[in-house]
This record gives sequence, structure tokens and C-alpha cells, in this order.
Amino acid sequence: MAVNFQVVGIFYKTQVDLGQVGGNTVGDIIEYLYRADPTFYRSYMIADGNQIISMLGVRQVNPFSGRTGIQYPAGFYGLTQTFTSPTPNPYTVWQYYLSDQNNVRQPTSGDLSYTQAQVQDGWSIIWRLVTILNGPGNLSKRLKQFDTKLVTDLTGTP
Repeated sequence: MAVNFQVVGIFYKTQVDLGQVGGNTVGDIIEYLYRADPTFYRSYMIADGNQIISMLGVRQVNPFSGRTGIQYPAGFYGLTQTFTSPTPNPYTVWQYYLSDQNNVRQPTSGDLSYTQAQVQDGWSIIWRLVTILNGPGNLSKRLKQFDTKLVTDLTGTP
């Protein structure tokens, strides 16, 4: 059996034989892919003693089709988080989900780093870059020129 590994947004999807990895954490799998797959890239940073993924990428060596049939050219596809100090608004951070062999999402503790989260044969790992607002967005000011009702609903001011 294998572990399914996917990074949404950069068109990377593969299966990993857990017996080849040398460990069973999400972090072990990422490090294995980084060493074993010359098209897979990752970078991380250390914050408060924890290793945090900052970039995931893939070098597509041939043109390809996305899941919706859109054609994409060969090249490097990468996404980087923007969680820095000071924190911008909005900011992006990497998030991963684990699902078991029956596609049932497995809970992971918010305090558990991906370097410690364990997976089993047949499971799936999906990474996504998510955007988080840490206050009202700047978009509401620009919306006034487009849709007064929407701005009023969002901000409470006409």
C-alpha cells in the first residue's frame, strides 16, 4: 500500500511507498519526496523551535492538463506562505489534512507539528495554502466604486 500525497494549487500529486520513507510522519514523507523526486521542492523555516513549511513547489517538465481540462505549460509552479513579522493582512499559511483509507478526515491536534503527525498505509495527505484575514480587508475601500450595496453590507457604511 501507499500514502497519497497532494499539494493543491501547484498540480502535484503522487503516491509514496511508506516502506521506502524511513518514517511515518508527514514531515518524513516531505523530506523523502524532496530527496527522491527531482521535480519536488520545499523550503521551511524555524519559528519558536518548530519547523514550518514556507514553500512547496514542483517543476513540471512537460505541458499538462489540470483536473478541469485547462492546459498549462511546463515550468516551475510554487506557492509561498506570507506569514511574516509584522503580519500582513491578509496573510497565507500552509495547512494539511489527513484522511484514512476510507476518505474519513483524521483529526490532528492544532499543537501537533507536521513533523510529528503520523500517517498509515492507505492514508492521504493534502496540503493547501490558505488565506486568513487578521482584520477588515482593504478590499472594502476599493469595492465602493463597484457595488455600493455590497460595501454597505460588508462595512456598514454607504
